[in-house]
Amino acid sequence: MKFEVVLPILGFEDITNYDLEKIDEIFFKLKGDKISFTLINPFALRDYDVVITQNDKDKLNITDESNILILNNMIVATPLQNSTINFASPIIFNMDTQKMGQVILENANNYSLTDPLANYLKGE
Repeated sequence: MKFEVVLPILGFEDITNYDLEKIDEIFFKLKGDKISFTLINPFALRDYDVVITQNDKDKLNITDESNILILNNMIVATPLQNSTINFASPIIFNMDTQKMGQVILENANNYSLTDPLANYLKGE
């Protein structure tokens, strides 16, 4: 599904559209011009309290009735358990309007920019 960027991904401000591809219930691929990101469903890993500013909600056209998808950028490493996840600034997708953007959570101080995936793997 194609999305219009209304809040750019930090460091990639020149990309105005991305395609989101679902890999499975946990992993997604976000593809832009000459770049792609691996995204992960945070709710499959942990309790996650997403507090978004009203300004960001307005830019994303989010209302109480909006169908939104919240994913986090993951830096994939080898071995996989060495991968890290950015929980402090998720990427929000408004599925109704096809608008997306990266936000810095109002409660970002509760989360890490580089939380190891190993913290959430069973048996680790």
